[in-house]
Amino acid sequence: MAVKKLYENTYRISEWGAFGCVKMYLLIGKERALLIDSGYGKCDLKKIVSDLTIKPVLLYDTHGHIDHVGGSAQFEAHLHPADNDVYISHTSSEFIQRYCKGKPIERAKMRELETGILDLGGRTVEIIHTPGHTQGSVCILDGYSKMAFCGDTINPWDVWLGLDESTSVTDYRKSLVRLLDAVERCGITKLHSGHSGMAMSVKRLQNYIVLCSRIIEGRVKCRNAEKGICKGIKSRYKNAALIWRKK
Repeated sequence: MAVKKLYENTYRISEWGAFGCVKMYLLIGKERALLIDSGYGKCDLKKIVSDLTIKPVLLYDTHGHIDHVGGSAQFEAHLHPADNDVYISHTSSEFIQRYCKGKPIERAKMRELETGILDLGGRTVEIIHTPGHTQGSVCILDGYSKMAFCGDTINPWDVWLGLDESTSVTDYRKSLVRLLDAVERCGITKLHSGHSGMAMSVKRLQNYIVLCSRIIEGRVKCRNAEKGICKGIKSRYKNAALIWRKK
């Protein structure tokens, strides 16, 4: 585990596991704190968080994959209901043994994650539903730090839409347009993903929208691609890359 301060009362927590390094984020308000994602569940994440704040902590998982929800049982956890089935599948002993080679984890009693405004006390964040990577993916925008936390909705490498639980490219593009509108309205300048320590600019989000448009219009090069559990067609536009399926 590693902890890095990104901004005042804003921390990134890194954990390593079967699907690479995963990033969690802790945003601390005057009354309570928000933890974004809970990693693989291999460590005492609650202890790490309690060393950073004594305030009550809510956990909002950006989606239901094991590398983002593994430690959820340690907190008051919330997940978008569209990802409940994904969460059950990814936290099954069969999935964990097959892909993570690890021990079974304790499942959380997930509360329903609601989109909209969440007040942490002197610090409000906005939760946007962004179906794409999964049906229940969300992004969290923090006007206080001018940062958005995007899970696997966008990242510096391939975005995976080549999963059974992924949406079509058309629906993913709709999510990105909605996200861009919110990012511009909130004055967000940095986008953080669930797997990279490198912040992205708003320009990358715009490039993903262009890439989706080109795929929909049939104006982009395609090649077959397979990365672990993700299988589909890979396309690229500038610094945006997508593995997708025809749906």
